[in-house]
Amino acid sequence: MNDRQSGLATYVTSHGFGHLNRTVAVLNRIPNDIPIHIRCHSNLFDHWRERLTRPAEFGAYVSDAGALNPAGDSRATDGPGTLDHARAVHEEAYKRIDDEIDWMRENRVGAALCDAPPIPLVAARRAGIPAFLLANFTWADIYDPHARRIGPGAMAFVRSMRNDYRSATTLFRALPALAMRRVAPTIDVGMVVTPGKNRKTELKSLLGIKDQDKIVYFYVGRYGQANLNWGRVERFAERGIHFVGFHAASAGSPRNFHVVKPTEWTGADLAASADAIVAKAGYGTVCEAMAAGSPLIYPPRVGFAEHRALDRALRLWGGGTPVSAREFEELRLEGAFDRAFAVRPGPPPFSSEGALIAARRLVETLLGTSLDSSQV
Repeated sequence: MNDRQSGLATYVTSHGFGHLNRTVAVLNRIPNDIPIHIRCHSNLFDHWRERLTRPAEFGAYVSDAGALNPAGDSRATDGPGTLDHARAVHEEAYKRIDDEIDWMRENRVGAALCDAPPIPLVAARRAGIPAFLLANFTWADIYDPHARRIGPGAMAFVRSMRNDYRSATTLFRALPALAMRRVAPTIDVGMVVTPGKNRKTELKSLLGIKDQDKIVYFYVGRYGQANLNWGRVERFAERGIHFVGFHAASAGSPRNFHVVKPTEWTGADLAASADAIVAKAGYGTVCEAMAAGSPLIYPPRVGFAEHRALDRALRLWGGGTPVSAREFEELRLEGAFDRAFAVRPGPPPFSSEGALIAARRLVETLLGTSLDSSQV
């Protein structure tokens, strides 16, 4: 379908901001004359508008459930709860798949981009349009170890989901990634990331801290980390260490914990402006850290298969500083900070041109012409 007015339907999971930020990096490379339709949970619309630099239409549509975390602990995954919820959402979305196919046709959609729900891939195939999967894992990969512990019914659901993913025309494999073999013809695009700007001088002025003080970008996801020993945060003020993030500490108001507005700062900018990052190792945060050359202090992540690929990449890069679950929960990070502030990591182990590569392929599919880098 090479009609110049053909649009791109973009489906993004509601699980975490990493998927949104990754997809934004691609969409911001798409020329404005190609219509873009963003299909996701409505509670993400404002976050899209904070990051998107080109026009797009928004529509509420949910077809996957991601993973559930135990209350207050964004490091772990509730396996049985995740599988129950995922299967219910999946089955409900399948009941509405004909409606989505009709929507694609009525809106003259020329291609679909998914990060990383599988059902829109099936809808696109049935509608006769190319379907691109942008991912460093599939939800089937994440659910598989939990399903094996639960039993045959859960395993049957995972097998069915794996088959849904095979509806993709092309897999944009965003590195670092799981293998995802036998999903679709694969393009290893490298890191899909929007590099941040180093605004350290501006940030120190905003926070009212000294030139010699250290800035630590602190991010544990939008679900929070209530079991952290927040009382230890203020102890680091004696060492000139100040924390900055988008959400206030869950306990007390440490004088060295600062909150900035997401409308004025991006996570990538904070990563590029910080002396170190403390965060769980999610795809977006890991790539932003490596692109910025900012050391990342991170805990183990229980029950989430993606973690092993991210951990391996961070160790290969040289700027990753893993800590134990106990050290992270108790915020006993003195030794980790000493190591992080001293390290000088090399370049990332992967290219950071993934967004450009994916955008170029999407534009060529929609317009039927080859474009050079200056056109996207």
